[in-house]
Amino acid sequence: MPIGLQGYTTRYRVYTAAHVEETYKKLSAMGYDGAESGLGGRIMSPEEDIALLKKYGLKVADIYGDLSKPDEVMRRAELYGVKIVGAPSVPNEMLHSVEGFKTYAERLNELAKPFKGTGIRLQYHNHSQEFRNFPQLGGKAGMAILIEETDPDMIVFELDTFWMSAAGCDPAQWIEKVSGRIPIVHFKDLAIDWKAEDGGMGQVYKRFAEIGQGNINWPPIVAACVKAGVEWYCVEQDRTVLDEYECLKISIDFMRSIGVK
Repeated sequence: MPIGLQGYTTRYRVYTAAHVEETYKKLSAMGYDGAESGLGGRIMSPEEDIALLKKYGLKVADIYGDLSKPDEVMRRAELYGVKIVGAPSVPNEMLHSVEGFKTYAERLNELAKPFKGTGIRLQYHNHSQEFRNFPQLGGKAGMAILIEETDPDMIVFELDTFWMSAAGCDPAQWIEKVSGRIPIVHFKDLAIDWKAEDGGMGQVYKRFAEIGQGNINWPPIVAACVKAGVEWYCVEQDRTVLDEYECLKISIDFMRSIGVK
């Protein structure tokens, strides 16, 4: 079960080619298997980035690109040796209605059409807003609409454990809903901010935490991931209190201890 880094975690540490190499070296030493998108994608050419990845024995889980230029995206995917390409999130104006979610599902299907027959699939990554519920559909969540109304052969989902938990959902249950359609999962823990001044009822201030340092129940999530066919477990911590690399070490050590091997 490869473990990768989502580069947003180290965004304040990676500005140059030397920083990219330093991060790859640290990841390799910690036991990470790769990263999403290639950390050097905005700093150097794909060829230079790939050379550094190979130097440290790392791979890339997925890429992002301009889906209005599918030929360019396909070339980039081929260079990095990946078959998963990130898709954009639902625009805010579409989040407020059933029709908005249905329309966006249609848009995802259209974006995927140029990639049919290539082996490439588009990947949707959630936050919390996709889990808003619609009473006219018996409480169905917007995410369920996206899952049900997108082409299962072309659209996959990169579910995020923090954002599902923040939305009040059971991550394991939702991972099961997309079994066979979740090649990559975001592992991210949710904790309560111990520095929050207001600790009264209802005033629960959430924070991002290292894996195993928060309140998420990980064993059933890991079991659900294995059953659903997850191929990459990518660590992301949007904000850190400790040094980012120290956080990444804590996370991977915990993940290996609970069976992500």
